[in-house]
Amino acid sequence: MTIPQGHLTSLLASMPEGIGEHTFGTESWLKEGGEVLSRLVLARQAQLENAPSFTCCMVGHNPPAYLHLGAPIAWSFTVDGTKIYMRTGELPIDECDVKIVADHSILSNYARILRRGTNPAVANHARERLLRIGRWDIQGQWAEHSSLQTLLTEFHDEMAPITMPRFTFMTPEWVSVARYVLTSRSISEKYRDALKPHSFTFSEEFTHTPKYAFPDGAHGGFWVRCDNGLLTVGAGPLPKEHEPADMLTKGMYTPVVPVGRTVNAALTEEDKQAQVEYSRTAFARDADGNTPVNQSSPSNGDPMPPDLGRIFLPLHDELSKRTSSELPSDFDTELDERWTQPQIFDRDPSFDKSWLRYDEFDIYGNPR
Repeated sequence: MTIPQGHLTSLLASMPEGIGEHTFGTESWLKEGGEVLSRLVLARQAQLENAPSFTCCMVGHNPPAYLHLGAPIAWSFTVDGTKIYMRTGELPIDECDVKIVADHSILSNYARILRRGTNPAVANHARERLLRIGRWDIQGQWAEHSSLQTLLTEFHDEMAPITMPRFTFMTPEWVSVARYVLTSRSISEKYRDALKPHSFTFSEEFTHTPKYAFPDGAHGGFWVRCDNGLLTVGAGPLPKEHEPADMLTKGMYTPVVPVGRTVNAALTEEDKQAQVEYSRTAFARDADGNTPVNQSSPSNGDPMPPDLGRIFLPLHDELSKRTSSELPSDFDTELDERWTQPQIFDRDPSFDKSWLRYDEFDIYGNPR
């Protein structure tokens, strides 16, 4: 018996618990980073006094649309003996020792791979996967001073838990974020007692999934079982033994992606209008009267209990912040024209698909 691809991955196994609080490279992430690096330098002050100055710059292309950056996200740090400097913006290579440029979602996931406490073989496999599926521009050389090397590793590991991952929409790794959000809220003191009287089954299932994300042809989506307040969250279609669902959304993968990863709290008025216009066209009935997505209640049961609804309330935005920016139309030309044009509310026009290699490899690093 084998577990379907994506449910167990070296990347998930190498990451810390949780789903992070800050988007990689943002000002809030840098603020936390400055405090962490200052503390680590102070703890190793005697070892670093004679260490050479070291500067690293990182540039992440295709940052999430909700940041409204309109450009790559870039930052750098310098360790000069016992002094540190962290700043936003990109440095030319002649002003840094190492410069790393890649896709933001891949950099975000790389930043979450732990060295401390992780099986080295598993962590190496995860890194190799990320190096394979994206285009990387790495210039310069890492520090040779042993204490400085140790400091940089400590800094990486301390920042990993606060960094948000960015996974491909509706894949099993993406569902791991939904699982964390829903189950952690369901057992919190605020909600757990109110949930105990309720049993309910929720399912979202999406067909016609892109090969780069679902190489085995599996459907995307996730399901949630609430059994007298106990939540189970799984990836893919609802298993037969849990049917029928009380609330089922089923449809095609591609048209849902732009709407499914918007951070509603960060939408501008222009974004909202664009989303309405897109939805009107993308979800319209075809010539045979069919719509690409449908909602139903196969069990003919009652609607979702309000107590469970409160558990779901932040899920959409929390998932969207942690969703990568590629579209099926970037790597598949045989799609309905309604779903092939990138949307301004979904990602910036500067998005550059060349930083991803999904025309050559699937998201797990396997040749296509």
